[in-house]
Amino acid sequence: MSLYNHIPVNFKQAELIERDNAHFYQTPSGEIYPSITTILHETMSLEKKESLENWKEQEIAANYITQEAAIIGTETHKLIENHINEVKQTDEVRLLSVAHFNNLIPFLQKINDVHGTELRLYSNKMKLAGTSDCIANYDGELSIIDYKTKRSNQKEEWMTDHFIQGTAYSQMFEELTGIEVKQVVILVSSEKNSRMEFVKKTEDYKDLLTQRLNQYYDVLE
Repeated sequence: MSLYNHIPVNFKQAELIERDNAHFYQTPSGEIYPSITTILHETMSLEKKESLENWKEQEIAANYITQEAAIIGTETHKLIENHINEVKQTDEVRLLSVAHFNNLIPFLQKINDVHGTELRLYSNKMKLAGTSDCIANYDGELSIIDYKTKRSNQKEEWMTDHFIQGTAYSQMFEELTGIEVKQVVILVSSEKNSRMEFVKKTEDYKDLLTQRLNQYYDVLE
């Protein structure tokens, strides 16, 4: 994890904790908030939940595929993080992780003026937290940048939750630092040897973020 000169000196990160088989974070003041990924999972549409359950029932290797996907995603993220921070990669990783990393290099070359990688953010206003892959300029625009590894090509309509997630990071980052981030960039590498770049304005997803937050906390009340 790296911090850069753009971050205020009094910036303090949250601490990741596991609770109830989900990601939560403890803030420097002791508050415990769910991660944005936990909130999005819990407020997933019924149609999406049913589709996921049907896949698990029909795919005999569902658990293995899910576990491998998590490992590949983690390894690829680490390769990218080390590349951005100019840190030598020492851990052994799967060939597929290296392939995903190499596949994304043309996109990674658009990243500069890095504000931070793997920043554990939180918001007292929204009562949520999360870890952003990268906050940096992308094609000259300060952006929340997330990397995704997928088995197949993705369609934009499938990516809405990722855009909401990035928007949440932008809101958290601004609350903690006073620095506004207006753009979300999702970089996707698929096992079909294709790469996809999705660039969105955070303004377009703030209302959807608020809806999901309200949905999550309404259930808890």
